[in-house]
Amino acid sequence: MCIISNEIISKCIRRESSHAITLDVLSILGSYTWDEKLLLTLSAFVTHYGQFWVVMQSKGRNFLAASIALLKQFPSSVEALKPVFTALAKLVNTMLEVIKTVTRFEALPIADVELQADAVTNSKKLIYLAAYWVVRSITQCFSLVVNLRAPADDKDVQVHCFPFRDQYSVSSAIWELTSLKSKISSISIQLREQVDVCQTQTEKEMHKKITNLFHKTHLDNQEVLRILFALKDGFPLKQSGEQAQVSISELKNKVVILLISKPELLPIEELLLLVQQTHDHPYHSDVDGSYAILWIPISDSEKWSKNEITIFEILSNSLPWYSIRQPWLLSSTTIKYVKQEWEFNDKAIMVVLDSLGKIINVNAADMLWTWGVKAFPFSTSREKELWEAETWSLRLLLDNIDPLMTTWVEDRKTICIYGSSKIDWIREFSAKVRDIQSLFPELESVYVGNKGENQIQSNIISVIEKEKLSKCLSLTKMRLFWHRLESMKRSKLSLGYTTDTDHILKEIEALLTMSEYSDNDEWIVVGKGCSTNMVMLHGDEWVKFMGQFSSWKYKLSKIGLVNAIRLSLEPQAAEPCAHPKIMKYNEGMMEETLVCEKCKHLIKKLVIYDAMEVTDTMTSDISDDAQATELKHKSPCNH
Repeated sequence: MCIISNEIISKCIRRESSHAITLDVLSILGSYTWDEKLLLTLSAFVTHYGQFWVVMQSKGRNFLAASIALLKQFPSSVEALKPVFTALAKLVNTMLEVIKTVTRFEALPIADVELQADAVTNSKKLIYLAAYWVVRSITQCFSLVVNLRAPADDKDVQVHCFPFRDQYSVSSAIWELTSLKSKISSISIQLREQVDVCQTQTEKEMHKKITNLFHKTHLDNQEVLRILFALKDGFPLKQSGEQAQVSISELKNKVVILLISKPELLPIEELLLLVQQTHDHPYHSDVDGSYAILWIPISDSEKWSKNEITIFEILSNSLPWYSIRQPWLLSSTTIKYVKQEWEFNDKAIMVVLDSLGKIINVNAADMLWTWGVKAFPFSTSREKELWEAETWSLRLLLDNIDPLMTTWVEDRKTICIYGSSKIDWIREFSAKVRDIQSLFPELESVYVGNKGENQIQSNIISVIEKEKLSKCLSLTKMRLFWHRLESMKRSKLSLGYTTDTDHILKEIEALLTMSEYSDNDEWIVVGKGCSTNMVMLHGDEWVKFMGQFSSWKYKLSKIGLVNAIRLSLEPQAAEPCAHPKIMKYNEGMMEETLVCEKCKHLIKKLVIYDAMEVTDTMTSDISDDAQATELKHKSPCNH
């Protein structure tokens, strides 16, 4: 900008023509785009103009400023020049509008689409014309500010503008500036209309191109990412605070998760869970380098606010994934496509592209919050596969929420998780649990709170910890627990499961319903490790169970707490029902005591094998590997 300022000022002093100065400035800036040429030239003037005002406003109280004003022969007062400065400000604002329109045109991905030839040609002609008159107007403004003088008697301010005439009145200066404003305004209107035409055509063609893009087969994901984001910058990405600029080639041959959200990203509990389920997940090292998360923040308004930019910079420099480096420059076409085709609104979504740029999941958010990187490659088919292999167990409920609880699950401990908003009930419950633990020391109890009501739960946590009533999750981990449970529900529903046909969804729905804040929101879930033998009950059912403590307490060591609860709450049939039930194999199932859900008698377990093909190289005996893959349980209830 100093070069531009010095060039214009020196030529003004030599009284060169405004036309010659304009051409020289455009020549100096020849390597820049048209919007950059205009911005640099206007910035040079605004800087010089700002320095003038700093001197004028400081000279009354600052000796250095007063000396500079005297040396440059600035007038002692600018009252008489206020109309000139008003006209100048209006001219600058008009030039800014032109620059905005030129910038909008330069941002259009014209190279990626075919537009009507005259639309682009006419726009460029108007841009050249606008650029000439903007730069010429800036030279006029430069000359006006540089050559302000006060006569010896300082009674009448004079305006000297060497490129035009030696001296002329304030009214003449106003007329000159107003004429330039009128000229540029006329060009601006035409240019804006023409750029609107180009933008409309571009958006229409780009929408078609992006849509067709996902129906083609590609060699990699590079073309998809480049066109989707209309990236002209060779280094459009950033990765946390380590690298200022990153090329999209860093994402080549990787599964890419497009995390699309508002600039503030996610609520804190969702954000922490996402980091935990990806970057800090036990499986992370197994798939690290095979996938990448790319954060694409989209503002509600066309123009980003300063607060949104600040939030983005803080988050993008802190989180362990890639981000669009300047998301406020995303094309309107891309934003419209994301909102219309991927149905992005206020809630964050995670669209997954495979290594070839093909969409394999339009929203993997719930899958990631449920299983983390274990769900790689995050496709819809992988989500179905995971649910088909899943069972209703404490492992599913507590997976990766808390390290201690994860260890308990792995050690096959009996765990009781519970929730309530009433501290008196919790005190009574904890006392009863201690009675059970005196006979059944492997039992662990953990308070996980209820859905919502964070302030109430915060107070309860403080009391539980102070009185050492039981173990409890932190408030943050409680939020993670309930958010993950909600994610499981949404994941199931999105795949078409219903509570009528799916046991896991039915149990999740029941737990979420019981945990809703009410006068009767006490609930308990008891299970053991990966076992599917779990029981869920309301607070009043727990009271009923404990009322029969004397009748079942001696059976705990034999049948376990879960079965004791079942037998105490539901009467046992006179005879076993003898119905068969095929159950998925789980480690430790053969040693586990199970109770029939129908007759409440103990289940006798038998091992059966699925029929399988035997190759010429195999013996007639079933191999150990075959047993590991085909082992299931048939559970007839009999003596």
